[in-house]
Amino acid sequence: MWNGLFFGLVSLFTPQASLPDTAAMKVEIEQFAQVYTIDTQRIHVRESTMNNPSPFLTNSGIKACVLHVNQHADAKRVWSHFLDSGHEGAEPAFLAFTSAHELTHCLMSEKGKRVAAKQALQEHLGIQFKNNVHFEETLADLVGLAYVQKVMPEYFEVVYRRVKSIRTDFSNRDPEHDSSRALNTHTIAFADQMFSKTDTIRLADAGSQ
Repeated sequence: MWNGLFFGLVSLFTPQASLPDTAAMKVEIEQFAQVYTIDTQRIHVRESTMNNPSPFLTNSGIKACVLHVNQHADAKRVWSHFLDSGHEGAEPAFLAFTSAHELTHCLMSEKGKRVAAKQALQEHLGIQFKNNVHFEETLADLVGLAYVQKVMPEYFEVVYRRVKSIRTDFSNRDPEHDSSRALNTHTIAFADQMFSKTDTIRLADAGSQ
């Protein structure tokens, strides 16, 4: 998610925003699991210092998904720039979006989930994704925005415009992360229904069928 921001805009002069600790991320996971069907027992949070510009990274497999909070200086600069929306008080909403984005990667590593979700989203959009990375990044953005719309609706437009702008501005440089064409209210609602605990499209149960 983060490469376009780093290579396009972040410099040594960008402030380093504080990243959440593991306890805060565990709370985010618990809150996400109240809205969407996800196996939280597979998810582990670690604080790391990785030579990587991404503030958050996931390493996922069938048995487990590890969510890294990267405390590297470059990652803090990227996080600071991402939060720079011009709207005071929006940071919790950006954290909610980011948590949901990363947890969608964990969700897609559960048995049977990726194939069903990819097929459904491709049919909905009428496109073929470039590869699994393009699919997952698009879905993760959609679920992230759907989540913000549910838990912090007052900041939905702020986060939506920020994510849409980033994905559009860096679409040529980072095509695997270009979700811009899918980022509309109808497709966000469709992605929400895939995994919601209350709505009718139940792809979240595909792995157990």
